[in-house]
Amino acid sequence: MSGRICAIPNTGVVEHCVDASEGPASAWSKAEADGELPIFMWARWSGRVRPEELIANEAELGAWFDTIDRVVSYVRDEKKHAESLRATLHGELRGLLWLIRDSQEEALQAEPIRAADDFKEAMTGKASAEREPLVAAIAADKLAMAAVQAIFDRARDEGAPLRSRYAGAAARFAAYRATEAAETAAYAALSAQASQASRSAIEGLDGVEQAVLAAAREASRAPSELAAEVMTLSAELQAFAVSFDEAIAPHKEVLATHGAVVPDMTSGALRSLNAMLGYVQRRVARSDATATALLGGIALRRQALVALEADEGAREAIARARSRKASEVFGEGARARAAALSAAPPMSEKLGLPLLAERCGELLALVQMRPLCEASPSSWREAGCAALRGRFDAAEAELRTGLPQKIAAGLAALREKGMGAAELDAAQARLDAGDVKGAAIAYDAAVRGAEGT
Repeated sequence: MSGRICAIPNTGVVEHCVDASEGPASAWSKAEADGELPIFMWARWSGRVRPEELIANEAELGAWFDTIDRVVSYVRDEKKHAESLRATLHGELRGLLWLIRDSQEEALQAEPIRAADDFKEAMTGKASAEREPLVAAIAADKLAMAAVQAIFDRARDEGAPLRSRYAGAAARFAAYRATEAAETAAYAALSAQASQASRSAIEGLDGVEQAVLAAAREASRAPSELAAEVMTLSAELQAFAVSFDEAIAPHKEVLATHGAVVPDMTSGALRSLNAMLGYVQRRVARSDATATALLGGIALRRQALVALEADEGAREAIARARSRKASEVFGEGARARAAALSAAPPMSEKLGLPLLAERCGELLALVQMRPLCEASPSSWREAGCAALRGRFDAAEAELRTGLPQKIAAGLAALREKGMGAAELDAAQARLDAGDVKGAAIAYDAAVRGAEGT
């Protein structure tokens, strides 16, 4: 039988019909492109056959039923769209079935045979068979949405206390942030008080020192409590989000079918809490650094006032002690620098090429110290300079010729191994321009890039 399969979208006015041999997908696609879901579908028998001829021809009637089965199966099993299945069963298709039934009833009045009963039974059975999946699908859909609503309701109830606590934390954070200017002004006042202490008021520095310590403790107490509250609330929000995601996961397909988006109930609050915590930590660090600097300055101020009160001999002794201490520190640094230069530069792990940027920095630092060590031998730097004087010429020579030669040799080795020319050319350009330090840095980067480190 050469029938037709037709479809029309919910918002359309034009029927889209194709030959039955093309299948229901063709008609559906045309209707879907013309309007919105749901889509009504039906099957027509050949236009050349009248209803009374159709019911009299068992083969043609069976072929039409087969086409109906194909249409309904396509909507139900392939498209899986409950509203379109409902529209198909209650639309034009039902009208055609009733038309054939009426035609058969008229024929029965003229010829009392049981064909009408057979047709009615078949049609009723088909309607029942197709209606039951639809009813089941709708019922399942309602149950699923009810379950989703229950999850949302539970999440709202469980999230209410967290929302209230977040509002409280935000309010306390705003109040804490508003105190920053006063905290800074208090430290500035203490600094001015310490700097104004005179010889006759050395003991007054003790009070300032205690005030600085008290201010530092107070500056850490309130934010510590706030930081603990923020971290606890953040952890509980994360646990709440995980619990909600696990509960809603089985229903995401249902939500997607209805065009619903799973709400994000925590990420905004978590970002805000993280920003609060970052501010608190940075401010506490600044407060601690300010207090430490103030205490250090007070200590130096006290030493200076004590020295001013002492006699000349005591002041000279203090000066000698400080000079000796400075000489020891400088000497230790100089000896450590000399020991570092005595060692060979480190080698790369895979290619076995020297890494030269760090050694270049050490050589430059040593050469820059030469003017300091050319002063009078009575300088407090003399002990350290004695360990370095024999290395100045060698360091300058290595910077001028030795290091550039090593860089050039390393670049050549990298080229042989197929390293990208752009990075090597950049390092060579710096070397040609006399920028040994820049060339060493670029060369080390090329070596590490070749090794994938």
